[in-house]
Amino acid sequence: MLFKEIIGNSSIKTQLLESVKKNRVSHAQLFFGNTGSAKLALALAYAQYLNCENKTEFDSCGDCFSCLKHNNLTHPDLHLIFPVLKMQGSKTAISDNFVDKWRSFVLANPYASLNDWSEILENYNKTGKQLLIYKDEADVIHQKLLLKNFESPYRAVVIWMPEKMNLEASNKLLKLFEEPPKGIIFLLISNNPNKLLPTITSRLQKIKVPDFTHNDISTYLKKGKIGSEKTENILKNTTFDLGKIHKIENEQFEDLDFFEQFASWMRLSYKTDIRKISKWVDEISLVGRKHQQLFLSYAIKMARECLIFNFANHKLLKTSEKEQTFIKKFAPFIHEENSILIIEALEISIKSINRNANAKILFFELSLQIIRLLKVKRKLIVN
Repeated sequence: MLFKEIIGNSSIKTQLLESVKKNRVSHAQLFFGNTGSAKLALALAYAQYLNCENKTEFDSCGDCFSCLKHNNLTHPDLHLIFPVLKMQGSKTAISDNFVDKWRSFVLANPYASLNDWSEILENYNKTGKQLLIYKDEADVIHQKLLLKNFESPYRAVVIWMPEKMNLEASNKLLKLFEEPPKGIIFLLISNNPNKLLPTITSRLQKIKVPDFTHNDISTYLKKGKIGSEKTENILKNTTFDLGKIHKIENEQFEDLDFFEQFASWMRLSYKTDIRKISKWVDEISLVGRKHQQLFLSYAIKMARECLIFNFANHKLLKTSEKEQTFIKKFAPFIHEENSILIIEALEISIKSINRNANAKILFFELSLQIIRLLKVKRKLIVN
């Protein structure tokens, strides 16, 4: 991947380029940020630049033998580690078992989420197992790094979602992160670095990757397949998550305005109008799974906007005028006593849809949970 292919993030690109020019390449780096940011894309572009044979001041050449192999993620000195399933009949649970699928997944959408990767593997995951990075992976990394670099001055070990390492894998890799062999760099890409062991994060150079800006996404959409009339709806429903926008482009959703559907659901839930909720459930169960997932993602976004309205500067709100009018009235019912539970219920429902759960049962049960949680009283804080 080339730096020029990544929109925005100019300061981070400059930082990474300067580290190579000044020969100050840290042996273990952590790229972290929200889902849909450029953290993985930046790490892959950085790995490519390190080994480019004809690098320019601002980017890889894109044409040398090293770049051609990095472009399709098949360079022998690029090792790809990511959460996997333990397959029945397989002796080891390692990324190499799924690496062709993961390459295709990332090349199609380098901003995709762990949930998106779970969808790719859902045919192998009939029992709903959690994707993890197992100790087998750490053993394989140790074995690979005993060998000399194949072609290039740097061997890059890209670990996507390192927070999914189990404890055994984390402990086995700890020493490597501290003192890797010469010419080895670890590039960790994380949504939630707080879930990593403190002994690991203390050994990593940290690079916080921000969300894309409104201008970044608008510029991207102007170059893409989606017409300009849909731009604002996309921006509202994806919260500048380029991974979701890629999915929308590829699947060509026509209706991206979930506000009325969400507002109706919340009003019915607050009134505990079971008859009308049942009708609402019938309607949403008829749309496709992708629409249902995007709707629930929008619901999570609105819950978070309510928290921002309650506890932060209102200028931080990423909402339309009609959404803000609704949030002013609805925000008092989303607070510190119930917000986490509401968001968790919505996230669990998205995962259940990934696993082909019955939509009617799922949305009716979810509605009953929302009814209960909206009734939770906010505790008064006495100074």
